[in-house]
Amino acid sequence: MSTRPNNPAEFKETVRQEWAGAAPLWKKWNHKSVVQSHAATQLVVQGAALQPGMHVLDLASGTGEPSLSLAKAVGSAGRVVATDLVPEMLEAARENARAQGLSQMEFQVADAEHLPFQAGEFDRVTCRFGLMFFPDVHKALGEIRRVLKPGGRVSFLVWGPLEENPLFSVTFSPFLKHVQLPAPPPDAPGVFRFADQGKLAAAIAATGFRNVATAKHTVPWPWKGTVEDAWQAISERAAPFKKLLAALPPEKNPEVMREVFAGLRRYQQGDTIALTATLNSATAAV
Repeated sequence: MSTRPNNPAEFKETVRQEWAGAAPLWKKWNHKSVVQSHAATQLVVQGAALQPGMHVLDLASGTGEPSLSLAKAVGSAGRVVATDLVPEMLEAARENARAQGLSQMEFQVADAEHLPFQAGEFDRVTCRFGLMFFPDVHKALGEIRRVLKPGGRVSFLVWGPLEENPLFSVTFSPFLKHVQLPAPPPDAPGVFRFADQGKLAAAIAATGFRNVATAKHTVPWPWKGTVEDAWQAISERAAPFKKLLAALPPEKNPEVMREVFAGLRRYQQGDTIALTATLNSATAAV
């Protein structure tokens, strides 16, 4: 559901603009988003095997998580550098860190393919839901390996298959019945680029990492609120899917919305939409 222009710089600028536009909406829904994605954040933190005082680089930090949780894990003697391609996202992360008194955090706009850090600067590098969007993932992984200390470790998390993630299958699949989008090129950046654990492991191993381990997890992905509230939050934050939403013929909107809401109601338990998420984790060492 994402395509890659021939010009990488053009692609990155498109991504930056998409997420810059979504940044105020991610900030709007931040509290609920943090609760919804708590299990995913914990997978990244656990996979990093942190110790107090460590220096951690977090990529594609968005509005703050998992970098905020990482900062708590390394403590006041540690250091966490939160990065993102989108300054507007990082500003929200900075505000959230300030509100939580996390003075051991730094914030820097950075392209994962050209990291502005010294070789061997970090004990850990983490990334939650960002790896699949890097245009040249092998170049990015090479940069990640470069900035890690000997014996350093990575902890990544990406989305599993579409059909195993009702967050997407219930809400966006109805649109695909009425909208024909061009098929993305092989290995194009996109939400489900590393839905196959084997592909994820192979990409990491090809860059020279050791002890590559991947695992599939099905975790709670709850949203407290009505189905209408859940859909509003999903659609407003869904930067990678904006073209899909915009391409729906207007006369099909009532039909599609009925299907989306009916799908979400299947997961309603009291005041919560009790979705689950299937995610792939990966850890590796230098």
